[in-house]
Amino acid sequence: MEVLMAERADLVFHNKVIDGTAMKRLISRLIDHFGIAYTSHILDQVKTLGFQQATATSISLGIDDLLTTPSKRWLVQDAEQQSLILEKHHHYGNVHAVEKLRQSIEIWYATSEYLRQEMNLNFKMTDPSNPVHIMSYSGARGNASQVHQLVGMRGLMSDPQGQMIDLPIQSNLREGLSLTEYTISCYGARKGVVDTAVRTSDAGYLTRRLVEVVQHIVVRRTDCGSTRGISVSLRKGMTERILIQTLIGRVLANDVYLGLRCIATRNQDIGIGLVNRFMTSRAQPIYIRTPFTCRSASWICRLCYGRSPTHGDLVELGEAVVLLR
Repeated sequence: MEVLMAERADLVFHNKVIDGTAMKRLISRLIDHFGIAYTSHILDQVKTLGFQQATATSISLGIDDLLTTPSKRWLVQDAEQQSLILEKHHHYGNVHAVEKLRQSIEIWYATSEYLRQEMNLNFKMTDPSNPVHIMSYSGARGNASQVHQLVGMRGLMSDPQGQMIDLPIQSNLREGLSLTEYTISCYGARKGVVDTAVRTSDAGYLTRRLVEVVQHIVVRRTDCGSTRGISVSLRKGMTERILIQTLIGRVLANDVYLGLRCIATRNQDIGIGLVNRFMTSRAQPIYIRTPFTCRSASWICRLCYGRSPTHGDLVELGEAVVLLR
């Protein structure tokens, strides 16, 4: 492994905490540099190291690990004062009932978001090795929303019709709910269970229909000869991460020039190295080949499809393309 690392001068040594998102980026870079076979060997070692450290650490979860945010009291009091002022305006006829409901929901939603940010800072400043913080923010189990309900406040709930109830649940699960808050919470719990069952069946049926539509599309040729492409650039509202995800795995439709110098040629597949060159040189615009611009009628070519998500190389001839990228 040391020899391979020495051959790759562009790899950088990192000494930092790696969460789930960073691990995905690391695996993507390893596949791009070393291929599938050697990456699987490296990941086996990472898996063994992870199990060893998890066993030695023996992370457990107790009620004392649920640290309540100290600033919660005055945040809730401030929101209650704003709601009281809003109620007076509504009583004197200055605010319509619909506008009162909208502003009340905005007040408590903003309070809940402030409390979520304070919760993150509280964990990082008081106890960074807290088991709840480790599990949720590493991506191993749970998420920030669930931790917020445990140690922050449950916030706004919806009624059986899907409308937001303007009376928020100010308590969290660590403190315990009152009878009224528990009743309001039951609405959302029942709706969540039903919606999950309905969405699961709808998503499965939609997936089945989509697969049946495109199951006949097979990669039959390397190049269809298409000269068309879709322009991709760092437009307003698009982050660099979205641009990188859009470009990686595609094939260039035209040559890319930086001034008079050609930095990438047509039909060249785009890897992480080429994307970094595009980002640093700000080459504009970049035209990529997609299945939408393929000249074939009932099949697709390798260059218009690009890399296969399965193995990271160009899709093979004869492969059935069920997933259109």
